[in-house]
Amino acid sequence: MSEAPLHEIRGGRFLPFAVERAVNAARSRGPGYEPTPIGTAFDNETVLGYYIDFCSKTVSKIAADTDRILAVALMQLALGWWERNVAGESRALDEFLKVCDVIEGRAQKTGDELRWPASVPVAKYGLKPPWCSALTQSQAASVFVRAHLATGEERYADLANRAVRPLLSDRSSALVSQTAFGPILEEAPGAPASHILNGWITGLWGLWDVHLGLGDACAGESFYAGVECLRVHLHAYDTGWWSRYSLYPHALEDLAKPIYHRYHVDQLEVLHRLTGHEDLKEVATRWESYDRSPLRALALAQKAAFAVAERGRRQRWQVRFEAQRSP
Repeated sequence: MSEAPLHEIRGGRFLPFAVERAVNAARSRGPGYEPTPIGTAFDNETVLGYYIDFCSKTVSKIAADTDRILAVALMQLALGWWERNVAGESRALDEFLKVCDVIEGRAQKTGDELRWPASVPVAKYGLKPPWCSALTQSQAASVFVRAHLATGEERYADLANRAVRPLLSDRSSALVSQTAFGPILEEAPGAPASHILNGWITGLWGLWDVHLGLGDACAGESFYAGVECLRVHLHAYDTGWWSRYSLYPHALEDLAKPIYHRYHVDQLEVLHRLTGHEDLKEVATRWESYDRSPLRALALAQKAAFAVAERGRRQRWQVRFEAQRSP
């Protein structure tokens, strides 16, 4: 999942309208906020179902608009069709492969890598387009690994390898922050680093898929190094009553919305199933216990205060950004 808008900028304007997007974001409803439970068809020995069930993306309002949705939404649409294929739906594989073709067509070559840059600015983290995301790269790799396993076509294996390369620990990439305890995968790379939790964990899943599905040792090493780093840093995302969305140094701490707090719980449960690390399960259980009405209300109140505190800074950043774009 991602807090970035789902539509590209076309002709200098956002699609859909900013007001609609803001309301949807505040209420965690509408396109981009469909239900995404833990997947039901994965294990730690094979690549089959995805770790989060994105079936709901296939019936979203934006599902047919593959020309305009952001790459991250496109990846999740493909993974939704894949989940329906795993469930045995007859036409789902064809739909999945159609979206794979769109994803491949959107890719930009950078040396031996493929990237899917976003063309939307993100004032929250000071991101100017084009910028790339570990979340998007990872899900592209997960899509192409499954396409390779379904069809046997080597070109899909090559696409998966090229998608995941910016996430490898031995590479110099803005998508990997090197720390004393290992690599952190960046959903929203910038300075200062944001360290968005859900994007980091999703990035690890792409490495896992390439390692397990394609037998790539470098991806495996990067996955295990990233998991160990995550285990060290998880305490930084725990306020003692709620989880943090990111570690970006905002004026107020960047708490997760309730939908993302629950997503964090699900992601940690998935990582526990993949790795067997009991501490990940313990954190997931503790964070799940925070999800009670009084604390949800407190988190939402803090997010409202956060939005007020951030409004001026974001508006000033947006003005500077637009001025720099002007001829």
